[in-house]
Amino acid sequence: MHIMLRDKRTGAEEWMPLEQVAKLMSLTADEIEWALEEFGEIEIGDYIALEQEW
Repeated sequence: MHIMLRDKRTGAEEWMPLEQVAKLMSLTADEIEWALEEFGEIEIGDYIALEQEW
């Protein structure tokens, strides 16, 4: 699975593997999947996870 990740500092958006996003956001992959399904996005620190692609 890939996640669209936005860097709040630069505004850059990039599709990244779920595992890499989990490390950047200091969350587990399950937490990211759940939050995206529940809320549609996750904002932690300098990053916003916006959507997922299977």
